[in-house]
Amino acid sequence: MSDRILKTADAIREATDQVMAKDPSVYVIGLGVPQGAGGTTNGLKQKYPDRILDTPTSEAALTGLAVGSAIAGLHPIVHHDRVEFSLLAADQIFTQAAKWNYMFGGGGPVPIIFRIVIGRQWGNGPQHSQALYSLFGSVPGLKVVVPSSPAMAKGLLIAAARDKNPVVMLESRWLYGIKEEVSEAMYQVPLDKAQVVQQGSDITVVGYGDALYTARQALELLGEHKKRVELIDLVSINPIDHATIHASVQKTGRLLTVDTTNGAFSVGSEVISKAAQSRVGFVDAPRGLAAPDVPCPTPPSLSEFWYPTKVTIANAILEMLGLPRIDLQLPFEELHLPPTTTL
Repeated sequence: MSDRILKTADAIREATDQVMAKDPSVYVIGLGVPQGAGGTTNGLKQKYPDRILDTPTSEAALTGLAVGSAIAGLHPIVHHDRVEFSLLAADQIFTQAAKWNYMFGGGGPVPIIFRIVIGRQWGNGPQHSQALYSLFGSVPGLKVVVPSSPAMAKGLLIAAARDKNPVVMLESRWLYGIKEEVSEAMYQVPLDKAQVVQQGSDITVVGYGDALYTARQALELLGEHKKRVELIDLVSINPIDHATIHASVQKTGRLLTVDTTNGAFSVGSEVISKAAQSRVGFVDAPRGLAAPDVPCPTPPSLSEFWYPTKVTIANAILEMLGLPRIDLQLPFEELHLPPTTTL
């Protein structure tokens, strides 16, 4: 790796630039992409004037155009600035792009990337803070990945650009400002493989996206017990790498999943269900930590109790290990403002 420190948004921008420079069939389309798309396409309109395409406000039309062009041999990157807006193109994503290759016996690839911004942002309330992981993860024919760091975001986008299948990259806006050492080289992160972030002996903690980021922060509150935690980054929620999880739980005997969205029908529920069905050797009942099954409230006085925090994750780990809880009040900035830390 180099000593370059990039934010997640900059890493996505660099990956986009590199795949466009290498492959003239790649183009980016979406509302506002010439203006920067949260910093992820800054300057690309000047460099590729004919391949960074702004559109009118019609998600169904722009996504349908992109899916058709992918079927015809191009490789579009579709940007939806909020997951709620992408639902206006549900037929194009879930029914057309996801099923086309299957309907044509494997002879009709649809090489398209859907970059969809999801999750929390200060004050966005019920209608602009959803993640909808389970909705995308449940669709056969889609590969669905959730980056948890700048280096991962770059590697996943490059891997997606080399794939012949529809890939959905659900990007947590909350993590756009975190920083990490990122190689300038083109490299790929596998689209279907979980990563063991830390080896541990007594409990397996599984997260993804901003939940994984918060879980990493939680480990720092555990002191000498940190080494007892095996932390796994799912990376992909379709498919889920159950083999890596089950191998870990077979060793630790305990499983905690973390979701930063509602607990009902969650990715964590799926992970726990498959582990139970596979008769992985639990020494304690598995536990899922998630947001309550109500919409995210708008006022900070309420939203600070909605998302799992590093304190609630740390305490869940301590409880499962039979250890005393910690009592720590987090400041307003940490609860409500996007992180800008360096990993």
